[in-house]
Amino acid sequence: MSQLGERFRQARESRGLSLAQVAADTRILLQSLIALEEGVYNRLPSDVVTRGFIRNYAQYLDLSSEELIELYRQERDISDKIRIVPATNMPPMRSYVLPNFFVVFFITVALVGLSYVTLNAFGRVGDSEIANAPPAITSTLATTVAAPVASEVASTFAPTTESSPLPTSTALIAGVGATDVPIATATATPEAPIVVEVSIPPGEGESWLRIESDGATVYERIMREGEKEVFLAQRRVSIRAGNPPVVRVSVNGLGQGSLGQVSGQPVNWIWPPQ
Repeated sequence: MSQLGERFRQARESRGLSLAQVAADTRILLQSLIALEEGVYNRLPSDVVTRGFIRNYAQYLDLSSEELIELYRQERDISDKIRIVPATNMPPMRSYVLPNFFVVFFITVALVGLSYVTLNAFGRVGDSEIANAPPAITSTLATTVAAPVASEVASTFAPTTESSPLPTSTALIAGVGATDVPIATATATPEAPIVVEVSIPPGEGESWLRIESDGATVYERIMREGEKEVFLAQRRVSIRAGNPPVVRVSVNGLGQGSLGQVSGQPVNWIWPPQ
């Protein structure tokens, strides 16, 4: 037995706790607790999930989680690798084009000349009338000249409507197990929303069972009368029973009855129902 497993076992037994009670309180699979205490790490999930189990189990038993994780690393002979995190690119800067002074000047002169020619063609401007033009004509001329210039300047300074894509980063958490685990999932194991209890009452007989939790087989053997197991899952629990009438199931504390009516006729049971 490993030193880590011995520490867990001694702390649990000193508090008078059973593995089944610890599994129900911590929401850690009973098989995972047995593997931790026996030091059979190849029966545990990924390294990141295993560290989460150790941290939760240590906090439940009032032990130092950091010390036990370090002991786990020593027993697994794991050393943290240095990760080179790619630098993110700076977002592209929006560019603004300043209006060319000479272009605006020549456009203004051209508009003034065009306005003069137009007014002269209608007989409203004489050779000596420009200096003494009425205020109405002067205002009209100023509006005619200023409006295109203002429109030109406004359209020049208007920012582009194209949206600049934000830089993305594919950086992963540095450390052991971070090679395949994105940042979003490198957290402690969440509490399981599905708690399934499978049992065979005394005097009912026995049945072969295969139980899958979230697609992974967690139990495959013959369950005897009087035995009971608890299984946790995030999304789905699937049970195949060889002798369904003797198998009783409850989900989150609510009894679901037996898995079938015909002895010796295997059935498949899935929760949540499809």
